[in-house]
Amino acid sequence: MIKILQSEWLKQKASADKKQLVFVPFLAIFVAFLLVGPTLIESFSIYWWEAIFLVTLIGLLFLHDYKVEEKAGHFQNISLGKDTIKVYIAKMLLKIKDMVIASLCFLGIFYLEIHLFEGMIDVNLFNDLVCLLLMLLASIWVLPFLYVLSTWLNPYLLLVVNSLVCLLVAPFIAQTNVWYLFPYTYHYKVAQGLLHLKPSGDLESVIRGVDMATPILAVVLSVIVFIVFLALLKWRLSHEQVFKK
Repeated sequence: MIKILQSEWLKQKASADKKQLVFVPFLAIFVAFLLVGPTLIESFSIYWWEAIFLVTLIGLLFLHDYKVEEKAGHFQNISLGKDTIKVYIAKMLLKIKDMVIASLCFLGIFYLEIHLFEGMIDVNLFNDLVCLLLMLLASIWVLPFLYVLSTWLNPYLLLVVNSLVCLLVAPFIAQTNVWYLFPYTYHYKVAQGLLHLKPSGDLESVIRGVDMATPILAVVLSVIVFIVFLALLKWRLSHEQVFKK
């Protein structure tokens, strides 16, 4: 597994998708700034991050990897029998690492903006960091989900539909009592519990302290869904190899 992880790390190290880790967070903050200016920049930046940019960035990293493997021989380079699932796990671990970097870039850009508009913005960067990292953990299920569906659907279509569902459908379900049945709502519930940011993008009118139970539940559910889709991916890969034989 270590050798596979090193191999994937070297492969991704040479890729050109790393600019996205800075550009996408910058775009999320820039859009929020254009819409509300500096006074509400914290809540709106995180809202746009959770609404579309986080899931879209995950999809872009997946798409880049998909295209690289397709060009290299239609995934022949990762057809290693029983070890194929380990290659996918290595890919996902490295993408989670990239998303951590993107989250830190988001916070870094936000920090610079605070100094640019000093006195106009009052935020708690530590709370924002915790929220961003937990939102990432609440979204890790998307990775095996995309790899599973890419065996049936066009990856470009998958990227678009994935982002639109997160933006247009998830916020409504996240405001219901059955949000836990729809994984796209998990990172919305993290922001709501920690920053009192409702899935609609508004701040809660009555703030009663930090709700840690909901974010923790969302992260736990995300990990469970991640494992389920990973098992489904393993099953799919094993059946493909049997069919090829």
